[in-house]
Amino acid sequence: MSLAPSASFILGNFKYDSHAATIVVPLALLPGVNSFRVTLPATAQLDAEPGDDASLDLDGGEGAETVLTGKIASIRRGFQTIEVVAVDGGSRLAAFRPAVTYEKQAAKEVIRALASEASVDIDNIALDVPLAAYVAHQRRTAAEHIAYLASLAAAAARFEADGKLTVSAPSGTAEVALLYGREISEARVRRRPAPSVQRFTIGSGPAGSANAPDALRHTTSRLPGNAATPGVSAVWEPNHVLRVPSAAVNASSAASAIFAAKATTITSRCFLLPKLRPGKVIEIQELPNGLSGGPWMLTRVEHRLSPTGGGATIFEGVSAGEGGFGGVLAALAGAIGGLL
Repeated sequence: MSLAPSASFILGNFKYDSHAATIVVPLALLPGVNSFRVTLPATAQLDAEPGDDASLDLDGGEGAETVLTGKIASIRRGFQTIEVVAVDGGSRLAAFRPAVTYEKQAAKEVIRALASEASVDIDNIALDVPLAAYVAHQRRTAAEHIAYLASLAAAAARFEADGKLTVSAPSGTAEVALLYGREISEARVRRRPAPSVQRFTIGSGPAGSANAPDALRHTTSRLPGNAATPGVSAVWEPNHVLRVPSAAVNASSAASAIFAAKATTITSRCFLLPKLRPGKVIEIQELPNGLSGGPWMLTRVEHRLSPTGGGATIFEGVSAGEGGFGGVLAALAGAIGGLL
């Protein structure tokens, strides 16, 4: 297969399609920040300034796709080159340290409020975590608060190519199928023993709902009420923001799912595939030597393009199938009633 990778990008009021010497695009789940760095010849016309609009389209040979939409973060000029770095809305969330308490608002409403304060557009928030109160303190950035709230439901928070925020749990079904020997040139799968310890995110509160009059009343009762005794086979992680039984049960399930998913990871290299980005679930077919083909949820992706090295995509992922996010969440969902 012969492919000719290419790129086009907008910096301020100008569009460029054949000027870049190199382009590097690191993408990550929150609290990471998506960015692209483009290196231009020093003689290239560039009238843009930090804060101006920026966007990047990449084409691995199968059609151009937008990879990032955001703003110019920095411009560095030298005798031979100009280096421009652009970032998406994750940078605004990373720079914002809120100091506000939200009462009787679910996690998705808190995320919407934080995004609004940082002037970040939202694509979709699929999250069900009822909260009686949430203190968004300045020890965390808004990006860290959102990532933390997403983790209570085993969800991933990330920015899409259009610059909008999305928060949702990964699917156990692959959205993209790749083939070893076609797209994939290298893959390394690391497997560790599946966690043998149950994890419980322990809340505190007698209320059946976040809107109940006694939702913030102090109590020594634990949530989930039927959590195993802490010790060699069970770990308790106190979390006083969880004051509703259903939220504590789901957060415990999420903690187990996240740890199980991280027990099996993949690092892989393929030709330039702009459609790959953090949060997407993929599978790799016909891997040799007994390597697992997934499904995998991507956690980090880096696209690279250079005149000499061509185009490449390097990605990292965690298990999204049985034994990972998908399998553990499905198994625990049936046990939720017994833990209340």
